[in-house]
Amino acid sequence: MTTYDAVVLGAGIVGVATAIQLRKRGLSVALVDRRGPGEETSHGNAGLIQREGVHPYVFPRDPRTIIGVALKRRSDADYHFSSLPSVAPFLMRYFAASSPARARKTYEANIPLFARCLEAHEALMAEAGSQDLVRKTGWIRLFRKQASAAEADAQASELREIGLAATMLDGKALNALEPDIDTSKLVGGLHYGDPWCCSNPGALVKSYAALYEKLGGEILTAEIAGVERRDGRWAVTTDGPDIAADQLVVTLGPWSKRLLDAVGVNLPMGVKRGYHRHYAPKGEAKLNRPVLDGDVGYVMAPMARGVRLTSGAEFARQDAPATPRQLQRVLPKAREVFPLGESVDDRAWLGARPVLPDMLPVIGAAPRNPGLWLHFGHAHHGFTLGPATAELVSQLITGETSYCDPAPYSPQRFTRSR
Repeated sequence: MTTYDAVVLGAGIVGVATAIQLRKRGLSVALVDRRGPGEETSHGNAGLIQREGVHPYVFPRDPRTIIGVALKRRSDADYHFSSLPSVAPFLMRYFAASSPARARKTYEANIPLFARCLEAHEALMAEAGSQDLVRKTGWIRLFRKQASAAEADAQASELREIGLAATMLDGKALNALEPDIDTSKLVGGLHYGDPWCCSNPGALVKSYAALYEKLGGEILTAEIAGVERRDGRWAVTTDGPDIAADQLVVTLGPWSKRLLDAVGVNLPMGVKRGYHRHYAPKGEAKLNRPVLDGDVGYVMAPMARGVRLTSGAEFARQDAPATPRQLQRVLPKAREVFPLGESVDDRAWLGARPVLPDMLPVIGAAPRNPGLWLHFGHAHHGFTLGPATAELVSQLITGETSYCDPAPYSPQRFTRSR
């Protein structure tokens, strides 16, 4: 059995960035996943490094919205009837954590993480030589209703108070940035100027993985069968070689809960499933940056493969059959705004995001399990925050002074609440 200082389970952006940070601190590191780096959850997102994303995605509290979702009349959220018994406990905790007071605590805890996200990515891009995959153009939120614009403008005021660029746009200003957006059904937009957008998220993660290997890290492609504490170390059983480490870091995203339940670490994690599909623009039409049609519930993002159309959230068992009806429902609405042609994909992509009820990731030592570290649950912001939170968890593992207070993200917050 080969032994390392640290083994990182999961080769999405969170795991790859964690492995890099540990290797930079002189540890021998193995990164383990059943697939190649960036080929699961990190592959399917809007490609945003979302510097402004400090406001959490709360569970709606407006009865009209809740009824619309319950009756399956909305596109921004859907669910499987057959999955309700398994997802309902998480949804109840998610609803409770979305109260204004608790959401405010999440907002405040998000600030130091999001403040780190651009510089953490930029450092990795510079070393990996992958700056060409990113454009520093921000993104735009579109509004079909005046009420939506007013609500977003209130949040934008808070962003401006912490030094971020958030500019309200009328139709003329919107078309100055995006000439091929049809504004006839819109009342305006909001341009978030600080975020960056990536044309191929999976390729960016692979560039970081190549950097990790250049630094002397090892990647093991294998199915993880289980972990256990043995002879003072963590032993990892796979369908390939078995390995062991003094420090074991779980960065398995939506697959984390299943592995941790088996060792007695029970966290109230849920999953938000989501879909995407790529479309060719018609004629010479061009989209310069991602746009969110929040009143409908989709994002269009310019990617190397075409315009990526993403869905809202779907609540279902992680292994439930794919039901990409949200994409089918929003496609005509998206074509009202931008001239999408035919799909260039055979089928829609399906992935799952790991989310904790309070919409904060878990970053820190697992309760009652020495040497076991948890680093997952970033929900919509894994691609944004992975490199920043990798720095934080690596500082904790190696005993360094952390760049921010880690207490809000500690796994202990759930064991204390029991």
